[in-house]
Amino acid sequence: RYGSTNYLFKIFDQSTCLVGMCYYLEPSSVYGRQRIKTMNLVFTTAVIALFSSIVWYMISPLFEGESKVPLIMNQGDLDRKKQVLLRQIKELEMDHHIGNISDEDFNGSRLALKQEISEIIAELKKVS
Repeated sequence: RYGSTNYLFKIFDQSTCLVGMCYYLEPSSVYGRQRIKTMNLVFTTAVIALFSSIVWYMISPLFEGESKVPLIMNQGDLDRKKQVLLRQIKELEMDHHIGNISDEDFNGSRLALKQEISEIIAELKKVS
């Protein structure tokens, strides 16, 4: 009969491999059922361990304080940053000339940008 459970178990009459471990399915015996439960437990534990390790690998950088990669800028990067800051000063002066920025904000922002450019020029001198 095709509808009976005995027919389904006869399909698994041969040796069956799961995750590289072969075992013989004997659903009618207690030993066979226990072995199937054990294999399911081993497989489930392996999947949980794998999933946990992947999740830990993904979120572990969030718990680290500082980046361990040193921040070293070469001369080209410093030159680009200097050019960007000079453009920002020009835009700031144009906004001040138009009247979009007050005198106090202009002076404070311009001073901060100039100090940053001075630091970059000092770094460029060290690199050269």
